[in-house]
Amino acid sequence: LLTVPLLMVEFYLILAACTNVAGSLFKKLLGGSLIMLLFGYMGEAGIMGALPAFVVAMAAWLYMIHTLYLGEGKAAVSTASPAVMSAYNTMMLIIVV
Repeated sequence: LLTVPLLMVEFYLILAACTNVAGSLFKKLLGGSLIMLLFGYMGEAGIMGALPAFVVAMAAWLYMIHTLYLGEGKAAVSTASPAVMSAYNTMMLIIVV
């Protein structure tokens, strides 16, 4: 249950350790992961329909991917060291594949 929020925090911490990252990136990633988890739980628990819950949870996941791959995450990693870029790209592969 905690793997998604922890992974999003890890993205932020890796970038923040080596480059200047806006705090808004952390808030966006945490918010997206909490929405994804909440609606995933609601769909699995039968609190709401599985398909609508899945759609909202997937929209939150796509929002996080977009933020990391094309938004603030991409801007922050572009100024980072090669080691940070490698870690970032590996983590992106983990969450996309």
